[in-house]
Amino acid sequence: MTKNEYLAQLLKALENNGVSDAADIISEYEQHFVFKMADGYAEEEIVEKLGDPVMLAGQYERSLEPQPTLVKRILTAVGLFIFDIAAMILFILLVAWDTLVVVFSLASLLLSACLFGQLNVKALIPSMPYACAVTLGVSALAMAVLGGAAAIFFTAFLLQLVRSYRRFHHNAMASSAGKASLPLLTIYPQFKAKARRRLRAVVLTFLTLFAVSLVLAIILCILLAGHFAFWHEWGWFTTAGRPF
Repeated sequence: MTKNEYLAQLLKALENNGVSDAADIISEYEQHFVFKMADGYAEEEIVEKLGDPVMLAGQYERSLEPQPTLVKRILTAVGLFIFDIAAMILFILLVAWDTLVVVFSLASLLLSACLFGQLNVKALIPSMPYACAVTLGVSALAMAVLGGAAAIFFTAFLLQLVRSYRRFHHNAMASSAGKASLPLLTIYPQFKAKARRRLRAVVLTFLTLFAVSLVLAIILCILLAGHFAFWHEWGWFTTAGRPF
């Protein structure tokens, strides 16, 4: 059974059960298919894991059993409120970390531009031959790209984590009210297969470039300084470095 066939049968079963928010439920399951297919699952595999659409729709049928008490719903809401406070602190820390990654990427890009252009604002960069500066500039540029890729991945992870937490929150309240739960969402970022391959290729390419350029820069510095401790020869840790 394909995705469209499954969702059509599920919608029909929901409507037969008199479920008022059938369209919203179908939308959630469409998103579930999208996420699972992005992880490499075939439509048939997802359908098999979800099970019979009629039985699934039966979970959303109004129950004839006594509904949960008001006390249970209040206790659930209070518990979630306390949990929300902890989750909010975690999200703030994650946003702060993501911001640091972005700042690191921008700082690496700025360092690369300074090394390429022989710009040394307030003598923050140690003096060195231009060949070494260019090679280190390539290494800094690679770091900037790697930092940008990390920021993209971490931002996607953070957004997916928020969506997953919102689904958990919804299901907890639905359970306390005697309603059926929606499918859980993974906390891992959901990239399309093409985007995932491109991101992986960028990371591997610039990681290799960073390693090669950094090793080459060290070798150049040693050769041009004529000493393994090139930083000492060029006076990097003194008040006035050797001019070039």
